Amino acid sequence: MPDLATFRISHPTLGEIKVIKRTGSGKLSARWINGRLRVNIPAYATENEIVRAIEQHKADFEAIRPKPRYAVGQTIGCHNFTATIARGNPGQTTPAINLAAGASASDLRFIITLPDGRNPEEPELQQAISRCLHTAARHLAPHILLPEARRLAERFGLRVDKWEIAHGKSTLGTCFPTQRRIRLSYLCVFLDPELRNYIICHELAHLTEPGHTPAFHRLCDSYCNGRETVLLRRLRSFSWPVDR
Repeated sequence: MPDLATFRISHPTLGEIKVIKRTGSGKLSARWINGRLRVNIPAYATENEIVRAIEQHKADFEAIRPKPRYAVGQTIGCHNFTATIARGNPGQTTPAINLAAGASASDLRFIITLPDGRNPEEPELQQAISRCLHTAARHLAPHILLPEARRLAERFGLRVDKWEIAHGKSTLGTCFPTQRRIRLSYLCVFLDPELRNYIICHELAHLTEPGHTPAFHRLCDSYCNGRETVLLRRLRSFSWPVDR
């Protein structure tokens, strides 16, 4: 593991840059993470050399800068609900989401309001909008995911003693076969219905086949109407509307 030294530089057009000096590294590399530039640079570089290198590569950094994900007036559609981004009231200081608008199962529409006068392209606001969408998904997950999960379990004649909504962001589903307990991530709300059902079928198959054995994949494939491979490929390339 290389020794690291980390500090930040404020740049007029690139914004706040996180600089990481790496022992053993011989060249500069960079990437954008959540709207902020992270630059890796050799440990021997001086402060002046770092500043010059950033200016020298400024156009390259701009070229790889991701476009902002969210904009005022945009409506994010997630199959079971929509969220529209709008300007907020004077005096509002942070983005907010109106969950009350999604109280009815037949009218799942939310409004995310932004502080008036703030640039929605700011990394802080982009991340805050993502957090608002996460909040909506957590709110809706039990109502969207669990009825379909129970329906599929009944269809396949499987007993699940406990369904749970999980709040992790990396694992979409977990099965505990001996406890006959299945956890589904609230993030599954953002998936289309077919991919959601794939996650559920995958975990249901683990009740019978705990490991990822050939027998497991045959069973999962049968639950997915012969589409396990296709659905897994789609899931891996899915474009999430939120930060994970």
